[in-house]
Amino acid sequence: MNIKREPIVPEAVVAVMLGASVAALLGGAWARGLSVFWSDLTYLHHGWRAAPAMLVAAGRAPLWEPSLYFGMPMLGCMQGGLFYPATIFYYLFGFATATALFQAMHLFTAGWLCVLCLRSCRLSWGASLGGAFLFAFGGVMIARLPFLNHLSTLAWAPALALFFRRPVPLAVTLALMIFAGYPTFIPGCAAAAWVVAYAAARPEGWSWAAGARDWAKAGLLAGVLAAAQLLPGLELAAFSRRSSGIGLAEVLTWGFTPRDLLQWIGPLALGIGNFHPAIDWTLCVYLGIVGVAAAVYGAYVLPPRRALILGGFIVAVVVLTLGASNPFSAALWRWVPPLRFVRYPGNLAYLAMLPLGLLAAVGFSHRRAGPVLVLLSAFELLALGRSATPLAPRGLFAEPGPLVRTLQESREEERYLISPTALQASRGSNFFDWKQRLYGLTNAPYRLRSAANFGEPLVPAPSHAVMDALLSLPSADAAAGWMPWIGALRLLTPKPADSARLTVEASSLWEISRVRGPVSLAYQLTPKEGAALPAAWPSSPPDAARSPLEVRREREDRFEISGEGAGWAYVAEPRFPGWTTMLTTSSGERRVISEPALGAFQKVETPDGPWILRWRYEPGPWRYGLLLACLSWIVLSWSWYHRVVASGETG
Repeated sequence: MNIKREPIVPEAVVAVMLGASVAALLGGAWARGLSVFWSDLTYLHHGWRAAPAMLVAAGRAPLWEPSLYFGMPMLGCMQGGLFYPATIFYYLFGFATATALFQAMHLFTAGWLCVLCLRSCRLSWGASLGGAFLFAFGGVMIARLPFLNHLSTLAWAPALALFFRRPVPLAVTLALMIFAGYPTFIPGCAAAAWVVAYAAARPEGWSWAAGARDWAKAGLLAGVLAAAQLLPGLELAAFSRRSSGIGLAEVLTWGFTPRDLLQWIGPLALGIGNFHPAIDWTLCVYLGIVGVAAAVYGAYVLPPRRALILGGFIVAVVVLTLGASNPFSAALWRWVPPLRFVRYPGNLAYLAMLPLGLLAAVGFSHRRAGPVLVLLSAFELLALGRSATPLAPRGLFAEPGPLVRTLQESREEERYLISPTALQASRGSNFFDWKQRLYGLTNAPYRLRSAANFGEPLVPAPSHAVMDALLSLPSADAAAGWMPWIGALRLLTPKPADSARLTVEASSLWEISRVRGPVSLAYQLTPKEGAALPAAWPSSPPDAARSPLEVRREREDRFEISGEGAGWAYVAEPRFPGWTTMLTTSSGERRVISEPALGAFQKVETPDGPWILRWRYEPGPWRYGLLLACLSWIVLSWSWYHRVVASGETG
């Protein structure tokens, strides 16, 4: 009996090979109980992902995070990807497991979308797979494994070229990139998509005007679909220290030198001793020897027009990555206004990946040598990826460490202040020690309130200015004079603090000192002293008598204080749009407007008799954005459903 065999579907083969490559890169480490570990994944993304997940698990929207930078809007902090669909992993699993699933999903997504994009350029499945390997498993994406927002945003970049003239799927892709948490990558990814689409198109079929119209429609629709994230994010950006751009000195940090261009080939060209992807992550851009050879050959065999378009764009990217290493590149960064919103020249290497993937795919199109070269390139990239990925036991993210346990034992709501000399000691004895010293945002999952963090670029400008002023103080004694006014009870220093205003409390990774005398997050001041309390941060702590008030916090976005008598209530909580303040007295309840005090904080005038002040955070951009996004997704789903049903009935 003859059994008819179904032909092997090339899509399935490609999907299996991509999945197997992801498993080969990440699966072995997971099976050994290890997790990807380094850079922002440990001291930033742990806080961004784990802290909101705890609130969602408790049934509350993560609107405000009181643990970070005196308190800040968590919704506006785009980098945590609160509304991004794949963030659900963090609501269902522990951080290490969720991160492994998140990384694996996005490497596969990047590869699969790149295959489809290259197929749309009329390339074979095998050649498209080779180009996709360079995009998904090249150094740029591997270096982004600890930058979850970078990884998830870049994974969707090939879809911009794939859906170039299809406004609705293009809008959904743009919305997903906004939700993913790093929208500043979107203009660059869009530019690369335009270059690839233009290079792949037939000249007679290309229309700049039609493309601009389609992208304008997609951009407007994407803004509406992502309004729940976009509106709070824009509000925070407008009130942040980044609202007017980044200083040139910070912008030009971490660029390439001419010698660093060998990084595009990899350690075999640069020298294995000069390959430090965990440290110099902006220089981790390798394509491998086979990949570079395929891209060069692809540029050689392409028609001149297409090769010039792709090659010219790649050269422009290389010039930008050189940053301050030569006068021409430095002048571009100094005088081109949009570049003042970009962090690090080396961070722009991602712009070249999609065009390079197309060139390499053309190079892999050779009928005889192509399949062998694709396999060799995949093997080389996976070997480089394994060597470029630092690993640590998964318990790293679950174990709080002795410092956290010591601070939690006190059960006090006041903040701690970490010394700038402690912040500068950025290397502990091992990775557990480094993570557990409360660098970055690592305090957030443990609900420990900090007066100073680092690493989040979008911080309310007044709060960041106060933090900078605190970390610029010359001594622990000077800091102790300010600590009661910022609600900080403890100071963490590398060595015992030398101050009569502090008493040594414990030693746990850092030396922990406690302020002598009462410290609270709120005080009652006399009418005269309260009125004189300055709105700006003064050069020295105010010399004012203060009576501590108890702060009762029902949840992270609500708190209240109570007292008696005319005067002023000073509260060491940030004054940020979205907070409403209600004053309750014997005559009823009314809304009051707090006044700025000491830079980032606030004060409220209180009447005679007993009174209660209640604060509640209900940001307008969140409410309106959520409503707009929900309505737009419903309309889009309804339209898509009826289009599918109509086409099915017609067929």
